[in-house]
Amino acid sequence: MANKKFEEYMRRFESELRNKRFRLDIFSRFVVTWTLMSRFPLPKRWWPKEEVTGAKALTVSPLVGALLGLLTGALISAVNFVGIGRLAAIWTGAAFYAVGGWAIHLDGWSDLWDGIGSGKEGEELRSIMKDSRIGAFGVIGLILAFGLWTSLLTSTEQYAEASALITAGALGRFAICVAAHFGNYPWEKGLAKGWVGCFEGYDIFFAGVCALVVMPFAPFTWFVSITLVSLAAFFAARYMNARLGGVNGDVLGAVAVLGELITLAVYAL
Repeated sequence: MANKKFEEYMRRFESELRNKRFRLDIFSRFVVTWTLMSRFPLPKRWWPKEEVTGAKALTVSPLVGALLGLLTGALISAVNFVGIGRLAAIWTGAAFYAVGGWAIHLDGWSDLWDGIGSGKEGEELRSIMKDSRIGAFGVIGLILAFGLWTSLLTSTEQYAEASALITAGALGRFAICVAAHFGNYPWEKGLAKGWVGCFEGYDIFFAGVCALVVMPFAPFTWFVSITLVSLAAFFAARYMNARLGGVNGDVLGAVAVLGELITLAVYAL
């Protein structure tokens, strides 16, 4: 069954590759996703004239994550060159990465920590996660996210820093795709409504192809990372389906952060 699905997806992908509009379609998806997931503006004339669905746009999110990781790695290398010390350079990169786009995922990460820490379930849990104020558990979550991100990167061989950041950025966003596929979305409105429940098997395949772009940097590490990240996103989606009633935007953001930390941990090992 799995082989038949894979063959079906390959045929569909090859058909899309032969389509003359394929490059424009990918570019349009990228512009939409980049605008959503980063704070770096793109020229307004690049915005697609035709509507791009949320699920289609999300499939290229690994490319967005990889580029943000590349920019962060380049900054860390430049600051390292100045000579202020590796740890200071990594924290500078962390600040740049957060302001550049990671903050949108950190917001979901902290909201989820507040929600899970409350011990509530269902709509009570959702109301806590939707509260714009951050609680003690949310603060703890943010401290752990930044602490682990910087510590794990420091534990990575310096020559592999850029590779680790690019791969983590790509696979963190791939984790969003996995959670969107396996999650439920029972609410009438919300940021994730166009993604969760609309993300099909072929969309996961397409996102995987986008994530495959970063594989040459460290093939074995990439394989281990994407396996662990996919499992983590799958179980997170299933858990939140049961406890929250579904997967919302906060859960997707938290899964992205978790996926990046898992990838950095694999590199650190």
